[in-house]
Amino acid sequence: MKHQNSITGQRLAQPRFLLSAVAVAVLALTNAAAAQDASMQRVEVTGSSIKRLATENALPVTTIKAEELLVRGLTTMSEVAVALTVASTNEPVGGGGSGTMINMRGLNTNRTLVLLNGRRLANEALGDSSVNVDVIPMAAMERVEVLRDGASALYGTDAIAGVVNFITKKSITGVTVSASTVQPEQSGGGAQRRAGFVAGKGDLATDGWNIYTAFDTQRRDSLLQRDRPNITDPALIAQLGGTPFTANTSGGASSPANFTIYRNGRSANITGNPYFAAGCVSPLANQTTLPSTRTNANGAKTCITDPTIYPELLPEAQQTTLFTRGSLAHGDGGLLSVELNLSKSYIDASDAPQPFGANTDYDRLTASRVPLMITRASKWYPGGSGGVPAVAGLNGEDLALTWSLDELGAVTTHDEQLNHRLVVADEGQFKGWDYRGGLSYAYSKRNIGFKDNFVRTPGLYAGVANGTLNPFGPQDTAGRAYLDSISADGLEYRSADVRYYGADVNLSRTLMDLGGGALGLAVGADWHRETFEENMNMLGDQVVYKVSGTPGRNPSGSRRVAGMYAELDAPVTKTLDLNFAVRADHFSDFGSTVNPKASFRYQPMKELMFRGTVSKGFRAPTLPELYGTPRTLTPSTSNWDDPLLCPSATPGVPGTGTLTTDPRYAGLGLDASRVCNTRLTTLTGANPDLEPEKSKTFTVGVVIEPVKNFVATVDFWKIEMEGTIAQVAEDTIFNNLGQYQDLFVRNANGTLAYITKTRLNMGGLRTQGVDIALNYSLPTASYGRFGFSLDGTYTDKYEGQNEAGGAWTDSVGKNGALATGATSSNTYVYKWKHQARVNWAYGPFFAQLTQQYSSSYEDTNALATQKPGQPFFNVIAPYRVYNLSTSWKVNKQLKVGAGVNNLFDEDPPLSNQRLSSRVVFARNVAKPIGRTFTVRADYAF
Repeated sequence: MKHQNSITGQRLAQPRFLLSAVAVAVLALTNAAAAQDASMQRVEVTGSSIKRLATENALPVTTIKAEELLVRGLTTMSEVAVALTVASTNEPVGGGGSGTMINMRGLNTNRTLVLLNGRRLANEALGDSSVNVDVIPMAAMERVEVLRDGASALYGTDAIAGVVNFITKKSITGVTVSASTVQPEQSGGGAQRRAGFVAGKGDLATDGWNIYTAFDTQRRDSLLQRDRPNITDPALIAQLGGTPFTANTSGGASSPANFTIYRNGRSANITGNPYFAAGCVSPLANQTTLPSTRTNANGAKTCITDPTIYPELLPEAQQTTLFTRGSLAHGDGGLLSVELNLSKSYIDASDAPQPFGANTDYDRLTASRVPLMITRASKWYPGGSGGVPAVAGLNGEDLALTWSLDELGAVTTHDEQLNHRLVVADEGQFKGWDYRGGLSYAYSKRNIGFKDNFVRTPGLYAGVANGTLNPFGPQDTAGRAYLDSISADGLEYRSADVRYYGADVNLSRTLMDLGGGALGLAVGADWHRETFEENMNMLGDQVVYKVSGTPGRNPSGSRRVAGMYAELDAPVTKTLDLNFAVRADHFSDFGSTVNPKASFRYQPMKELMFRGTVSKGFRAPTLPELYGTPRTLTPSTSNWDDPLLCPSATPGVPGTGTLTTDPRYAGLGLDASRVCNTRLTTLTGANPDLEPEKSKTFTVGVVIEPVKNFVATVDFWKIEMEGTIAQVAEDTIFNNLGQYQDLFVRNANGTLAYITKTRLNMGGLRTQGVDIALNYSLPTASYGRFGFSLDGTYTDKYEGQNEAGGAWTDSVGKNGALATGATSSNTYVYKWKHQARVNWAYGPFFAQLTQQYSSSYEDTNALATQKPGQPFFNVIAPYRVYNLSTSWKVNKQLKVGAGVNNLFDEDPPLSNQRLSSRVVFARNVAKPIGRTFTVRADYAF
């Protein structure tokens, strides 16, 4: 087959000095600590197939128990994901139904492997590249293990950045019900409610069996921008480079509609609005229309719908999970188990009313753009019989309109996701071998449709043309009936599903004795088949409003992967342990790959341990990246000037170009409206020519047990990648034309054929940094136990290379230039990020104060005026939030908790990244809810 190849900035001195000082300070605290009890149960730890004590592990693994999650006040898997210091998350903030995904090391979600009980789940269906952790059952959770290291030698693809393994309880008896609520202090939406129960019966030790079920459901209310005016203050927006109302240049869509006069079939560039003379007072009830903040070249003013009415900061969302596990003991320590996980979630995201008349309305329907036109034959023409005010100087010319359907109200999309998994597994001993094996089936489906206030674009155009619809005011009876007849509400336009079939077996045993203990061996094999299918009907060509995907295209793909691995653990001496692992995989569409890993653990004394790893990894392109929507010509996401036919001194700022006067193009009949400040044609879609990414990972660290009850770890990590799969963002292309000229494909006469925006194998990526963890507890006889902990990550380097052999660009503290998978190009890597916790336990009472901190970074600053030292250049300041949580065990049955999130009511920092949408808070840093109060209760029967 085609792919039968073998896969095998300037830094500041001060941060380096501070990092060194921290490491020296930690080392200075070294002292004696108690030895571990050798009789402790040996368990399989994430990242290894050989059972061992957790303290014997050479890998940088962090374990968080379920009890710790609860005392931190974390009640949802989304909150748990956010709490992982080494990870950032992609949450459904402001839209999108893909859910909460974990992004370790800033390498994006498709390079972090998420497991449930050591086995894979089905990826979210549309991207088929990452797991939505909202589908994992919070109510059944026992612990979370985070491996901060590459693990392709054991788990195969996806594990370049690390592994997060969510582990459920093996057995539960009795019944426990729980409920919690999160209530914002400010009025409006954003409230969150959760309820669940766990019920189980049977004791594995005495009865030989157990079965339990965990049910969990949670819901979050929508939060609108108008409910948080403190973070959209017009004065603050102006400081970012925006206007008090919008970034639009001349008003854009509104209701009543704005118009442009057409003469002889061409725009005369004269604009207006029938209600401008009266102050743009809208004839619609409960709507506010305002005069535009700018004029066009002819001085005619237009109106704009008040942009503070519709934007949504957080969408309505709901997740429900049901997890059932049955276990049967057999033989000498054997355990047969069956797991069933069912999950359903949805996000209903609202937005401003559907706009019409923008120059892209019909791009999917015709080769040329068709304006939304009204003629004097309509009774709704200004000054006609319908009562629309006349406009001075208007002489019956045809009018091209820009109109938003404010009369219907905000539009809402419904994005639903299903995720199911069934696992049958057995483990035990046979002839001196520990064995573990299982069969699994997982299924993910996503459906997207129109919920409220959508109409079909062709029908609306026809209704305006024949005089049925009034674009300048409220509809009459006939108009309202006509809107009902062209409604698209309740219809689905896109769906996708992913299916995963897997089988695995692992054998392990000890061999000969070495100087430090028994030589351990593990061998294993696994096989899986994955399928991807997407269906998008032609409704997307009729409702052309932020419809993702390509109507009428139904891409699909499948892949089979067979892998074998071996791991050898050699305790050479009582102080030195060496571990070697290697995995070989065969892909049905890529051929074979071999990836080794080696690690060491050296403990010269009880108080001090050194550890380190080196490994190779890879990531095969996802099925949608290879076989998804075929390459398609689509309009660019933003307006741009054609750099050849509408050259500009500032090509990154649309609308600054001038139609070329070059005589070579004089015979083309160029029109400025087609090449200047307009949507240019781009080539998007899957790329079957992609090759896998390759990686190398290095870690070295020290674990110190100082004075009694104090543990500190410092781990240096480094990841190098090549062949990074990415696409170049549009603003990056136009701000670096010299570098990306090859992405502009032109016809023989010089006109633009398209701009290449498909995913490509770019150059490489290399990043490095240090993880630091400090844990200290102070028990007292009279005042309870006090504790302190800190988990932080210092990222020293995050360099990207746009093409092999090209220049390296460091983007620590900046937004990246490339979109490298399931996340956008605006993925920020912080120089320093940490969580610090101080807690106190006194009898049945527990209290904890948590600080979440992220360092400053440069904002997007995409405009020419947003450069260091220039107006509107924005730097996001360091951001810190404090959360207070408490719990009280009233008796054996009842446990209650309360807390305050965002204790000091810190507003999220503002970003100039999304001025045009006015949703201007920095989404990657904070949520816009403000201070919230949490209450939780658990009752065991």
